[in-house]
Amino acid sequence: MSKTNPQWSRHLDGIADELRRLSIACDLRLRDPGIIERIIKDDESVCGRRNPEGFRKLRKLVMATYHSLGLSISRIGPAETKKITDAIAQRMEHQRSGKTKS
Repeated sequence: MSKTNPQWSRHLDGIADELRRLSIACDLRLRDPGIIERIIKDDESVCGRRNPEGFRKLRKLVMATYHSLGLSISRIGPAETKKITDAIAQRMEHQRSGKTKS
C-alpha cells in the first residue's frame, strides 16, 4: 500500500479485488489480450460460463475502473498512480500463483 496515498491504494485495491472475484464468477482472464475490449463492447460470449448478472457487474466495474484511474492520475499524478497499480498487479500475480502476500 502506498504510504503517501493510502486512500487511493485502498480504493484501487478494492476495485482490483472485486474485478478478480467477478472474473472468476464469469470464468475469464482479464489480462488476456482483447478481453477488456470485448467486455466494454458488451460481448458476453467472452465468459467461460453463462453468468449474465456477474457479467453486467463486471462490465460496469471495468468502465468505472477507467474513471477511477483517471481521477487518481489527476489528483496524485501518473507516477504515484503507476506505483500503486504496479503494487496491486504484483499482489494479484502472487495470489494467482499461490504465493502469500508479503
